[in-house]
Amino acid sequence: MSSENTKMNTREYELLWESGFSQDQIIEISKGKTAGVDTSIYGKKIFLAIQMRQIRLGLQEGLDVRAYARPEYDWFQMEEIRLGLQKNLNISIYASPAIPYDKMRQVRIGLMQGMDLSAYIKLKAGILREIRKAVLSKVNIVPFIKEGFDTEQLEQIR
Repeated sequence: MSSENTKMNTREYELLWESGFSQDQIIEISKGKTAGVDTSIYGKKIFLAIQMRQIRLGLQEGLDVRAYARPEYDWFQMEEIRLGLQKNLNISIYASPAIPYDKMRQVRIGLMQGMDLSAYIKLKAGILREIRKAVLSKVNIVPFIKEGFDTEQLEQIR
């Protein structure tokens, strides 16, 4: 498919604008058309432009975006899932709208480093980070977590 056939024409732009899409959303749809991806997956008003961007990037990378092309994910969560898919990680460990992106990030990085932090997913992201770094340093901070030490204290202990 040539890029000429996939560029958005003025009438398509006008139709999207008249339908209530924002300028930023239209830009993301246009970028997807130019890249030759299926914009029907994300070209919906329920997605913010920044969410559309994460879906478009995944499509351009050839990823199966169905795991995160859902409006209940914020764009930070979408990015963490997309980055996990890029690395062929088991995203099912952390791909849930109920898990904030900062926790997702720590679990994703942990998976990249060969560790599964899902048993600690209820803890704060900073504590997950300290657990991950402690495992790499071969330091057991779990007893201190059980005693209620905060992130900064755990960092000092580690």
